[in-house]
Amino acid sequence: MEIYIDSSKERNYKFRKNRTEEIIQNIENIVSRIRGNVVLAREKGINFNYIDEPIEIVNAEIIADCMEEIEREEPRFNVEEIKILENQELAKIKIVVIGDVKDG
Repeated sequence: MEIYIDSSKERNYKFRKNRTEEIIQNIENIVSRIRGNVVLAREKGINFNYIDEPIEIVNAEIIADCMEEIEREEPRFNVEEIKILENQELAKIKIVVIGDVKDG
């Protein structure tokens, strides 16, 4: 299963969803949070303080942060790989999370 997270697009949240849809929505939320912006949970989110570093370092840090956040916040999902899709002309990235929903 691949989950594409594009923070530039509007999301339509479902309130009556099945287990897989709930997990995907949670992962989208987890990866979209910026560290320090979550009220009463400032430690949650992705750290973007290294944004002026070389792109290889930024990508590695974002992947590591995403992996840690998903493993901590969504234990029902097994992350196999996280990829960064770059659009250097627009200075934007898209995050792709690859993995499986755990049985249970």
